[in-house]
Amino acid sequence: MEGVNHVFSRIQISLTDAARQLRRSPGFSLLALVVLSLGVGAAAVVWALFQSIILQPLPYPEPARLVGLQAMNAPKALAQTTVSVADFRDFAGRTKTLSAMVAFRPDFAAFTAPNEPPVRLVTALVTEQFHATFGVQPVVGRGFSADAFSYAGERTVILSAACWRRVFGGDPAVLGRAIILNDQPHTVIGVMPDDFREPAFVDAWLPFPAEAPEYFARDSRFWTAIGRLAAHATVDQARTEVQTIAADLMAAYPATNRDWSVGVEGLAELRTSGLRVALVLLAGAVALVLIIAACNLANLLLARGVARLPEMGVRLALGVTPGALARQVMIESALLATGGGLVGIVGAWLVLPVLVARLPVSLFPRSFEIALHPATMGVALLAAIAAGLIFGGLPAWQLRRLDVNTLLKSGGARGGTDEGGGRVQRGLVVGQIALAVVVVAGAVLLLRSLTALQAVPLGLNPQGVVTVRLAPPAGRFETNAEMARYYDDLVAAAAAVPGVGGAAVNASAPFGGVTLTYPVWPDGVARDASTARDGVYAPVTAGYFDTLGLRLRAGRFLTLADNEQGRPVAVLNETMARRLFPNGDALGRQVMLLPWMGEVMREVVGIVADARQEDLSALPPGQVYVPQSQMPWFFSTLVVRLDRPGVGPALREALQRADPTLPVALEGLPERIQATTTRARLYTALFSGFALAALGLAGFGIYANLRFLLGRRTREVGIRLALGATPATILRWMLGYAARLAALGLVIGLAVVVAAGRTLQAHLPGVSPWSAGVLLGVGGLIALLTLLAAWPSARRAARLSPSLALQAD
Repeated sequence: MEGVNHVFSRIQISLTDAARQLRRSPGFSLLALVVLSLGVGAAAVVWALFQSIILQPLPYPEPARLVGLQAMNAPKALAQTTVSVADFRDFAGRTKTLSAMVAFRPDFAAFTAPNEPPVRLVTALVTEQFHATFGVQPVVGRGFSADAFSYAGERTVILSAACWRRVFGGDPAVLGRAIILNDQPHTVIGVMPDDFREPAFVDAWLPFPAEAPEYFARDSRFWTAIGRLAAHATVDQARTEVQTIAADLMAAYPATNRDWSVGVEGLAELRTSGLRVALVLLAGAVALVLIIAACNLANLLLARGVARLPEMGVRLALGVTPGALARQVMIESALLATGGGLVGIVGAWLVLPVLVARLPVSLFPRSFEIALHPATMGVALLAAIAAGLIFGGLPAWQLRRLDVNTLLKSGGARGGTDEGGGRVQRGLVVGQIALAVVVVAGAVLLLRSLTALQAVPLGLNPQGVVTVRLAPPAGRFETNAEMARYYDDLVAAAAAVPGVGGAAVNASAPFGGVTLTYPVWPDGVARDASTARDGVYAPVTAGYFDTLGLRLRAGRFLTLADNEQGRPVAVLNETMARRLFPNGDALGRQVMLLPWMGEVMREVVGIVADARQEDLSALPPGQVYVPQSQMPWFFSTLVVRLDRPGVGPALREALQRADPTLPVALEGLPERIQATTTRARLYTALFSGFALAALGLAGFGIYANLRFLLGRRTREVGIRLALGATPATILRWMLGYAARLAALGLVIGLAVVVAAGRTLQAHLPGVSPWSAGVLLGVGGLIALLTLLAAWPSARRAARLSPSLALQAD
């Protein structure tokens, strides 16, 4: 027991001495804390993103047994995470490897409360095994009963916890209450847990009736399908079984299923596959920043060690062993590292909620789960302590090699450590610059990619355009003609508002989050899935092309005469015209789409210019514009061009007069286009922040190294000046020294960038890592940084008085 107490007493004394030494150098201590906390804070933020999105299990029972289905068409090079609900029914009915399966797709519902304006809710239509598949029941109330999945059953709804609080104030009395959704009463039967969000942006869940006509539309692939592995079944076994069923469906339904197969992957991997590479690159960048910060800490410790050599010589002469001094330095390094780690973690804790609030859940799955978990904080703190111990070991190792006699004779200026310390410092500075080059090059490439993305031609004019989602209750109309007239009435109401320059509807409005893609057949071919070309089905009113500024290439636009009594017609965009009619004779030819809505051939009466649809980084898809009065869809989007500001309130009033149950939320089309670049802008902002930190830290490393050099060679500078060297010569010597370090680091860093170019190019649309502009720009930036960092010390050296310099120790 006495031995243990003695050990603890020695540790306490060592910690007290280390803290006292650090308090005696407050400037050094504060600088070291700031340098390390920058790297640790950035690392903690990125690691929190990576852990929460990629590593953390889904919040369901046995999440590893959940799998997702993918529809794949090899000849068309398509892979999508949605299938048709008709195919899903066959999979669910025949599978043995999946104990439960659910399919769901998003929808919209208008909620109308007494004496309140209508509210748009995002709903999800779900199939029978919704609760069994996820293994999650409502925390309040109950789940769906079997008879709810029939038109004959009671209409019921389950709310998300967020919607329950936002719309209903978290009132428990809402259970059992009938609320009006889409003109129909629905009984609220439950509230799901707060961490259940399938899909992530949903407000409420509704049962999908088994008699719904969509069960017969096998080419309507818009349903997310999820399964739970049966006991002892594996993902590979489920994949093999589902692909066998898909092959049977190809043979049974060639018109819709030929060439369509289905893949099965773990649900967590499927959800995060698009983010994994980007987060790994961010983690790599922040790791480089952390290493640069640690190199700076090592530089500071080495420089401080040299400054303390006289003190160390006295202590050695008084009998303190080099090992004891080395241990003392290691303890000081550990204290600094722990403090820097804690400050960095606090900074990450403050920054992370601000960052998460800007992440749209539609682009960042599981973003609502992002938090600074204890494991993340532990990893960040351990990384800081490890960096402090590793790099603090450099001056400690030098102290163990001290020669007390040489040290005392030289007055503390030399003791066998100067040249070794100088070499280590130079190596650290070169390494910092090389790492900074890699991070800065990544930021420059991302910035150029984002700039190229935002400069792509849209093919339409979004300025002044606002949109309104339209999802009228299906039960409101007995015929398609009534639905078409409803849309026409809203268009007319909007167009009559003073200051409105045009109005129209399109169920596949650009950048609206909903794109209806279906097979299209040209005339003269057998109707088979393999002979079709996928195109965007866009039912529009006559003024759509003028409202969005689409340019006519040939033929004519749709007109008011193209109504339900007129002949079936269509307008193609240039991409679709080339795909269907490669000989360039599209005008006057005929096409068919959505045969399950009626096998009607439509004459091509016009060709319009291509326009971007969903993603600025993707080429414009093929589009087939049809008169909405001939083929109306059960939801749509109203697009309105405003000729002057301030028209929004009048437009909202006019639409609600036309339909008092319509929730009117005006969304600007430019803002929706900007939202599609959110992920690219976030990555660019993070990388740019890391690049600035890397540049700042590397610049500080150059500055500290030159200060260290000047401190060691002040007498040498005096001798040079006494022998006739001019201040300009000294200035060039110091700047040349810094330039050589920077050049070596620049060469190493650019070599890494070029070597990683192929990987970078795959994730940076529109730019090349081998671009001369990028390489020259990064080189110029590093040169400027070197000049700015080296100038103060070089100027100070050039202004030294020879007599004073020769008297320096």
